[in-house]
Amino acid sequence: MQELYDMAFTRHERAAAKRGEFAAAWGTYVDGHPWDIDVRNVNPCTLEVLAVMREPAPVEMALIFSEWLAALRAALDNGLYALAATLSGRNPPPQAERIQFPICTTPREFKQQSNRLSMLPTHVVEALEKSQPYQSPYGPESNLTYWIHELARTDRHRSLHVGLGRIDAHRIRIAVPPGVKIQFDETVTPYRQIEGELIVGRFTCSRPIAPREVQADLRGVAIAPEIQAWAGFTLNGSTQSLQDRMIYTEIFTRNHLENLAAMGNVTPIGGFTTIDPGSKNDVSQVRMAE
Repeated sequence: MQELYDMAFTRHERAAAKRGEFAAAWGTYVDGHPWDIDVRNVNPCTLEVLAVMREPAPVEMALIFSEWLAALRAALDNGLYALAATLSGRNPPPQAERIQFPICTTPREFKQQSNRLSMLPTHVVEALEKSQPYQSPYGPESNLTYWIHELARTDRHRSLHVGLGRIDAHRIRIAVPPGVKIQFDETVTPYRQIEGELIVGRFTCSRPIAPREVQADLRGVAIAPEIQAWAGFTLNGSTQSLQDRMIYTEIFTRNHLENLAAMGNVTPIGGFTTIDPGSKNDVSQVRMAE
């Protein structure tokens, strides 16, 4: 059943290609300078600098992200199907229509889904349970496999995911009339997505000043891509760029696929990069590829 595994790993590789397409589409989008700078008075002496979205991210980005999600979700399902076929020696395996890689947020939900996997040996179901999002110490939403399922489910049944800009680097310069002293409000740390507009700076002047007297230079503000529904994600308590999240998600997905291949005594395309098949297989563990 090597060819079934090969197809699952090929789907996974397709996701990396889609990530590259997503980055290229983002580059084209930002080349059009889709954000403006606005300066407004809070009071006569205090002003705010805002990044204002002039043009939303193109639907093309949402479509590419959709294809990235679909490739990863399908790879997991294909990998489990390949294992079921290998263990049964039949293609299609018994009850093939019931086979889907389970991604659950509670033990109860996993128990319900595992009832659909009666064609698999107990040790395989137990291994799958170890990888479930509810096993994560920081909660299900800190698990990248959870997000494959959640984002793909929303994408399939509701709507494409909205692309946004996110402040990744924050350094602004302000020019004011001679003799005016300014003090920046250091509590403004806008490391988040721009939804319509976002305050990127606030400062107080030594005398009343109008916005037209201010020149704002935002070349030190870096805006990276973001997906609205995924913007609040943290990994081990830390925020990650969308690019890093996508890469880590691909690594974790490959880890699941490699464990499925190891349980079927099959060598995946590219060999084993996230597990040592000579040791006890444990899908809750990931050795990051260097």
